[in-house]
Amino acid sequence: MPEVVITGLGPVAPNGVGKTQFWEALKKGESGIRRITAFDPTEYRCQIAGEVPMDSLKLMQNPLLNGHRDSRSSELALAAAWLALDDAGLTLDDLACRSCGVSVGISTSDIGIVQREHLLFIEKKEMTPTAIVSCFPHASAGQIAKAINCRGNVSTISTGCPSGLYSVIYATECLLNGEAEIMIAGGVDAPLTPLLFASFCASGVLPNGFNDMPEKASRPFDLHREGGVLAEGAGVLVLEEAESARRRGARVYARIAGWGVSNASSLRDLRLSMYSSMFQALQRSGLNPFNVDYICAHAPGDPMVDRAETEAIKELCGDYAYNVPVSSIKSMIGNPLAAAGPLQLITGVLAIQDGFVPPTINYEYPDPRCDLDYVPCRGRTARVDTVMVNLHGFGGSNAAMIITRPIYTPAKRSGLT
Repeated sequence: MPEVVITGLGPVAPNGVGKTQFWEALKKGESGIRRITAFDPTEYRCQIAGEVPMDSLKLMQNPLLNGHRDSRSSELALAAAWLALDDAGLTLDDLACRSCGVSVGISTSDIGIVQREHLLFIEKKEMTPTAIVSCFPHASAGQIAKAINCRGNVSTISTGCPSGLYSVIYATECLLNGEAEIMIAGGVDAPLTPLLFASFCASGVLPNGFNDMPEKASRPFDLHREGGVLAEGAGVLVLEEAESARRRGARVYARIAGWGVSNASSLRDLRLSMYSSMFQALQRSGLNPFNVDYICAHAPGDPMVDRAETEAIKELCGDYAYNVPVSSIKSMIGNPLAAAGPLQLITGVLAIQDGFVPPTINYEYPDPRCDLDYVPCRGRTARVDTVMVNLHGFGGSNAAMIITRPIYTPAKRSGLT
């Protein structure tokens, strides 16, 4: 049977750009959550977020960018795509010789452009000619495809926070169906604009009591969690059909073993729906709960969602649930919406490679209803062969994916540099 493997990693996160910087920050428990600088947040109850450091992007020599800085989401996506391709050892000439596709998850349009153009229209009754293309949800996928001259399957998926993981699932299925040899897949979101941030504030899902200590705000599973911290970011992976990757001597990070999707039609269904996506992933992979070495949880720091995920894990794993390390990287990066799934997947890959489980920082006050091993405050060395990644989103969508250590790993390049 054909297999799909991961050969390239491109994380662009608030606490690190590139796999080395990102992974070292996660291992050390370093937060990327700060007071917002993209706009003046003084009038907002919540004034903090996870912003990608601009200096890191400016230092990148990214041939895909080609001066494209109109759309923040496309800029982040192009940076992540280039990092992933470079990490996979693929040049633009290599891609020209192979059938490839692009699949990107995003939760909304580029609201920064929408807001800018609205103000321009109100003031001058005119708009920028390129605005209609730049603000579409499909803009990021289209920009990546244009930059690499991709003439194959180019798609955008929007299912809220799980969008990025859905895009990886879709890309995997394309490879298994023989539609491509290589897929560039991931997710991106750039929600840190006054209008969209105000919408999140109005919904009551953001924490309001940590403006003076932003690095303490994201507290998944902690008794005093107040809500998820909004963030921006992008995560892109290079996926390949296993035999094709081996023929070109690619370094193989991990194998995609299984996945599942579900939907919660009401809050009462949340626990059961999250259980369903995890169960499907296990069933498809042919594994059982005892094979899972680490769960990279969705856990944004929301009181209800974190508890529902804990209960779903218990239902899936039974008593073994207390033996499985569960951690949330959102404690360090916030919730970058559609970018969360790919960034969690990259975390799982590096956990397998490095034999290390990153921590859930800010877990200081145990919640009696969240009583699993959340790897509190400090990461740990561990044998990690199998990782489960969980995502849940507004509107009810859920996704889970299982990755495993590959059986054969030809090392074209070694290490985490």
